[in-house]
Amino acid sequence: MKLHDFETDRIIQDSNKHFIEEELIPFLKIPSTTSNPEGISIARDYLKSYISNVVEKTIDIPGIINPLTFSWIKGESKDTLLIYMMYDTQPVHKRENWIVEPFGGEIAVLKKPLDTLGDCIIARGAYNSKTPLMCFLNVLRILKERDQLPMSLLLVFDSEEEHGSPTLLKLLHTKKELFHDCVDAYYPAIKQEINETAVLKLGYKGILSLTMIASTDNNEVHSSFGSMIPNPVNDLISVLNSIYVDGNFKIDSLKQTYKINQEERDIMNKLSYKTSLVALKKKRGITQSLIADNEKSFYNYLFNPSFNISTIKSGFLDGGIKNAVPNSAECNIDIRYAHDVRIETLYQEIEKIVDNFNKNSISHIDLIKNIGYRGSRVKRDTNLISSMHKSFELLGVKYEEWPLSAAAAPLSRIKNELGLNFVVGGLGIGGNAHAPNEFIQIGSILNARRFIYFFLQFYAKLNKNRRDQ
Repeated sequence: MKLHDFETDRIIQDSNKHFIEEELIPFLKIPSTTSNPEGISIARDYLKSYISNVVEKTIDIPGIINPLTFSWIKGESKDTLLIYMMYDTQPVHKRENWIVEPFGGEIAVLKKPLDTLGDCIIARGAYNSKTPLMCFLNVLRILKERDQLPMSLLLVFDSEEEHGSPTLLKLLHTKKELFHDCVDAYYPAIKQEINETAVLKLGYKGILSLTMIASTDNNEVHSSFGSMIPNPVNDLISVLNSIYVDGNFKIDSLKQTYKINQEERDIMNKLSYKTSLVALKKKRGITQSLIADNEKSFYNYLFNPSFNISTIKSGFLDGGIKNAVPNSAECNIDIRYAHDVRIETLYQEIEKIVDNFNKNSISHIDLIKNIGYRGSRVKRDTNLISSMHKSFELLGVKYEEWPLSAAAAPLSRIKNELGLNFVVGGLGIGGNAHAPNEFIQIGSILNARRFIYFFLQFYAKLNKNRRDQ
């Protein structure tokens, strides 16, 4: 196996403009939000057609929300690398804040301070994660057409990720034979900050997503009755404060400070907190933080558990004032944590608090578990991490390692259920996932594609060496 073919690299570079205009942008124009079956179907057909000449077999598996697609591609080695890709997107909110049509695939310059990035494709899914998906498939086609794919691949196309990947999580437990030749797993992603430094994260936090609904049997009545009837808003707040208050968890699983291990400490000691944090906040439009100390703020970001109320609604929500006692209140919560805690344990603690409240209150609270999966880690000495290092270095890209991501990913179940290492990463500068003006910088797309080529070459070589030993 040739480690690096200059002609193939040249083809990737020479085809970049065509790829962006004729392959990537048309895909970004498809409104493939999770809750839009028609858009999901069009996007799935686009992907299946795009790789139809290089796959051995493709199957669609009926999903809880949308179908899950599996495609097998034969390479030089039977050993198979699992490639996870998601193409469903968040819906478009606050359309008035977008500077272009969210599914128009338009090229524009972002507002300050991101105007320094120059031309960007602004579209829902441009960053998370339709661009890296298409970059990977494009390089895959080039390699197959030149008979240079160094190892076999299993492509998993997820159209339910924004709802917690329920079908994939079920299959990982019940249909493990689908993955029997897989040796590791990789999720192509865009992971450069605006200072062009690539960030390689060695793990993900766990997550538990919940909905709480407080209600009474009363009608909504005038607030003059407030002293004699229950108020579900007050009761919901009371329960929330029994879980988390004043920046601290009150439940046993997460009340103790996370104990950082030696490897994590070594990595943290090499990071420039100011540089990392400033770049992180600038790209995401963060201007206010809870504390000014960069080192402590960055440590909290990575290791402290978070309690986030993303939605809370109740009562009169139209304009003006209406003095009434609501008869229901609802909130959505996500808890992210680095601790080694089982989702079941965390959920049961919260469920107990809600049950105790319901026994002693007129209001009733329903607790709904949306998604939940534990965190995971990947060791620095794995072939996955070594291949990423070598690819960054060959392309002359500065990079830094983080001990974990503050985000969560359902891929953690790949490690827990299948015993496979997995890594998320790659090149490209983008941002504003789940927010207005999601983008990918056009000038960074070439390196995103070249990185995939070199990563596959390095990984296949290292995996062959491991197998031959």
